[in-house]
Amino acid sequence: MAKNQDGTIYTGDIVREEFDPTREYTAENQELVFSDEQHGIWADLFAGIHQPYLLEHLCHEYIKGLELLQLDPQRIPTVTHLNERITPRSGWRIERTAVRYTLADDWYKKFAQRIFLITDYLRTRDQMEFTPEPDMFHDIFGHLPFLTQEFYARIEDKFAPAYMKATEEEREVIKHLAWYSTEFGLVMEDNRFKIFGAGIISGRSEFANTVMEFYRLSRDNVID
Repeated sequence: MAKNQDGTIYTGDIVREEFDPTREYTAENQELVFSDEQHGIWADLFAGIHQPYLLEHLCHEYIKGLELLQLDPQRIPTVTHLNERITPRSGWRIERTAVRYTLADDWYKKFAQRIFLITDYLRTRDQMEFTPEPDMFHDIFGHLPFLTQEFYARIEDKFAPAYMKATEEEREVIKHLAWYSTEFGLVMEDNRFKIFGAGIISGRSEFANTVMEFYRLSRDNVID
């Protein structure tokens, strides 16, 4: 098994943690200083997915949004950069959080305010192909190109109000709906499958496996 930077064994499972509210970011400390190693991981993740033979399988809306977001392939973007390109177009804004996605309630409370959270966590070198836990590359590269567009903002607008009014059982259904749409959803474009979900887009292994499955389905004439 691979080891994490702190020497613990990386099992591939999402780490559950008790959140300390005093660690949360404020409006004044949203910007972080990242190390050269972190910028290097971002650059390698970006380059690994930003390939013509992969990009052709992404839906048109994502490609348009990626152009509008103007991400630097070499460096992790600032929150200011993201908000300057998102808020005027969709009305949503970006904030940084120390909360891990296992604590979904905290995220949906922010979604209800039209605030999209990006975590302060970035995967390590041993998780380059896939990370089971949403990190900042997933949040930024996977989701935020879509948030430059109103249609996606309207989709996100529906999740939080429904979640906040739901029972615990209904909340699990809403989580699954998000999982199979904005996280791992596919769409039909130009009479072929295209990738829509941020979980596929931001994971090189997941992306490649999905593309191979497209070819298998086409070869076997499974989908009419």
